[in-house]
Amino acid sequence: MDGTHRVIVMGTPLRFFLSFGEDGTWAPVTDVEFHQAYQESMFDPDALRSNVLCPNRHRAEFETVEGWCWSDGRAAYGLMTLDDRAPQACTGLRALTHGGVAA
Repeated sequence: MDGTHRVIVMGTPLRFFLSFGEDGTWAPVTDVEFHQAYQESMFDPDALRSNVLCPNRHRAEFETVEGWCWSDGRAAYGLMTLDDRAPQACTGLRALTHGGVAA
């Protein structure tokens, strides 16, 4: 991990974004921040508050030709775009996140 928002892997530029809440706003983040949020999404947030590790049964992952996205099943989303795309350019992933609301 580079600690940057844009990373080149095998000639493909990847960009990382996170969104929290229902408004659908995507914020650019580093690959490290994206990875940390991804790891946290794997565990049940209610159980974590009690220091118990349980899998998050509501978690989901989506993949399209535009990129890859995960959801914690509540209001947090992570988006890794391919080919230098901004979240607004990922129409397929937008339909899968935020209940279909344009992100």
